[in-house]
Amino acid sequence: MNNTKQNLLDLNNAYIFFCSSMYLGMFWSLHFFWFPNYPKTLNVTNYYDAIIPQTDLATKFFFITIPVMAVAILIMLITEWRTKLRWVPLTWIPGLLIPVVVQQQFIESINDQFKAGITDPELLQKLLKEWMFLNDIRWIVLTIMWLITMYFFIAKARHH
Repeated sequence: MNNTKQNLLDLNNAYIFFCSSMYLGMFWSLHFFWFPNYPKTLNVTNYYDAIIPQTDLATKFFFITIPVMAVAILIMLITEWRTKLRWVPLTWIPGLLIPVVVQQQFIESINDQFKAGITDPELLQKLLKEWMFLNDIRWIVLTIMWLITMYFFIAKARHH
């Protein structure tokens, strides 16, 4: 493979690692720094500002980065198809789909309720608990995917 093509492929794979690292950082931060405090600090008067603006910004950011990542994964799959590492992009297919489906099918309906306004403290706590649980599913999947991606780069470095 010529240098230009290899450099483009390296950038493609680095983009996958960049996105998986962004995802990892966001969900680890949520899980370890924000979620432990949410049940005791968020109430019907302050939850909106603590969740919705950040969620909206993250949604806009990932609305752009995830489709590009899907294309990058497809490129990785094509270029790794005849290697022992083809399982990495194959694993990324459900590894990317699961968090997106959890977001679209389950979390968005909770976000919509948050945006509409919650006035019942018990309902808020119930929705927060469900919202945090669903995001923790994404945290687990994306942690696994980050580890797989890191393995990919280590295996590539050791092979050369």
